Amino acid sequence: MDVIQSRAFEFAETIDKLPDTTGVLDAMGRMLGQYGFDYFCCAYVAPLPTEPARDAVLAERLPAGFLDMYSAEQFVGDDPALRHCRTTLRPFRWFSEAPYDPEREPRAVELVRRASDFGMVDGVMVPVASPAGRIGHVYFGGSKIDLPERQLPALHLMALYAFDRTLRLGGPPEAAKLALSLREREVLTLAAVGRSTQEIADALTISARTVKAHVKSCRKKLGATTRTQAVMIAMRDRIIAP
Repeated sequence: MDVIQSRAFEFAETIDKLPDTTGVLDAMGRMLGQYGFDYFCCAYVAPLPTEPARDAVLAERLPAGFLDMYSAEQFVGDDPALRHCRTTLRPFRWFSEAPYDPEREPRAVELVRRASDFGMVDGVMVPVASPAGRIGHVYFGGSKIDLPERQLPALHLMALYAFDRTLRLGGPPEAAKLALSLREREVLTLAAVGRSTQEIADALTISARTVKAHVKSCRKKLGATTRTQAVMIAMRDRIIAP
């Protein structure tokens, strides 16, 4: 098992015991500092019409003054990374994989430049579908990230755990979840250790279509939008133990 994947499981084991968002941010730093991640943020993609823009930020460890600048300049409507979060649930590089037109979007160009001035040159954004129906994200960033693409699934899992814990520290109680069957738990356990749909099918001697049906059922029962989010919830609630 890759080191970061094992560290993601370690993160999952410890984060539920953390009493506040400072602890969550500290844990992220301990786990990811060696890969060049210095800055972290858990936030909704956009504030509600009735709340100040800063209230959309649930927890952050960003360069001093960055959020003040971002809010004062009202960059939220021009941020290509936040816009891209509305179109995908897959992790992507910030800002290189968030499309924008430099000629038609000078404010986006200015935001990228200003972020670079604060040392936020590289990073990863992980969109998150929250239980409240709002789109959120977790940002991991720094001046230079040294994380292979194959490690993004582990980072994705860590992001979901961080956002979930941050939300639960200040949010409403969760809705009751339906119990998973033995086969559904087997499917999610294999998914948690990185098995593909076909590999899960081969291991359990069932068809790939049946695996997909089990994953769909797990997502529905657990209130998850993606397979990775279903794995996170099942691990968090001790339904599975990879």
